[in-house]
Amino acid sequence: MKVKKEDLLINHLEAYPIIAAVRDEEGMAEALASPVKVIFLLNGTLSNIRARINQVKESGKLVFVHLEMMSGLSKDQAAVEFLHMEMKPTGILTTKPNLIQKARSLGLVTIQRLFMLDSLSIQTGIKMVDLNQPDLIEIMPAIIPKVIVRVKKESTIPIIAGGMVETKEEIIGLLKVGATAVSTSKTDLWYL
Repeated sequence: MKVKKEDLLINHLEAYPIIAAVRDEEGMAEALASPVKVIFLLNGTLSNIRARINQVKESGKLVFVHLEMMSGLSKDQAAVEFLHMEMKPTGILTTKPNLIQKARSLGLVTIQRLFMLDSLSIQTGIKMVDLNQPDLIEIMPAIIPKVIVRVKKESTIPIIAGGMVETKEEIIGLLKVGATAVSTSKTDLWYL
C-alpha cells in the first residue's frame, strides 16, 4: 500500500515536530545537517530553487516551497504546475487559497499560511481553510497559543505554529496546546 505524502509528513512531524524555516544558504546548510525532517524554503530564485529542492530531497527530508517568496516565479496556478512538473517538492506553503486547490489537484501536500492579527482574521482564516481544505495550516505568529486552541476547536486540519518562536519553552507550550509542529528560523532550535 502506497503511503500518501500528507501521511508521510504527519509521520515525520510526529517523530520530530520542529520544522526548519530556511531563508539563506547558511541556513540551508545548517538545516540539511540538522535532525529536522521537514524544511520550508522561504526564499529562492528561479535559478536556484531546483538545486535547493534537490538538496533537501537528497538529504531524505521533506521540502516545501513558499511560493510567494520565490523571485522570478509568479504567484499563480501556472507556477504551482511548474514546480510540480519540473521540481517535484513535497508541497507548497502559501497564503493564497486558490493555489491550495491547484496544488491539491496535482497531488502536492498543501500548507495554508494564516496571519492571525485579530478576531476577524481568525474567523476569515477558519472559513478559508474549511472551504479549501489544505493538508495543514500554519498559524502566524505562533506566540499566541489561545489562537491555536481556538482554531483547533473549529477545524480538524493539523496546525503548524510559526513566526517569532525563540525558545524551547515556547515550542513545548505550542505543542502542548495542540500544534502538530513548530516552524522556526532559529537554527539552535532545530537541534532540540
